[in-house]
Amino acid sequence: MKHTDWLRLQTEGEKLCALLRQHHYQCFKQPHRLSWKINKDGKTYLLTWLPAPVGDWGLLPNHTTSARRTLWQLIQSILNIIRGNEATNQAIPLSADLTRPWAIVRLLPNAQRYTIARFPNRQDAQDYIRFLNRFVLTAEFELLFDVSPKQL
Repeated sequence: MKHTDWLRLQTEGEKLCALLRQHHYQCFKQPHRLSWKINKDGKTYLLTWLPAPVGDWGLLPNHTTSARRTLWQLIQSILNIIRGNEATNQAIPLSADLTRPWAIVRLLPNAQRYTIARFPNRQDAQDYIRFLNRFVLTAEFELLFDVSPKQL
């Protein structure tokens, strides 16, 4: 990553945290990383930059509680304001996902999983897992070859 990109993302993260503080969230910058610890009402999340192929901010842990959903919607609206976008998030068409059979999933309790990213080849996926394991120490990730019934 270029240094100018790093500085731009760090500024974007600081703006995000400044606006989150106005909504009574506590933000703490993680040293030497593009990530911030976010606390509110005893719940802690990690806002971190996920590099290519994701290339966007991510909020960990990925679970479906209402508090996380509220925080994620707030982050998305703040990002739209910061970036000057008024467009809503658009889902990637399913046909685009089928061309990327290698998937990285985060292992969750009760034998659940959350798909982090998809890749067209195994090497890119393994490289990304190495990155995730280095910077997201509290989670466990696995690489899967995810073939849908339509592809068989």
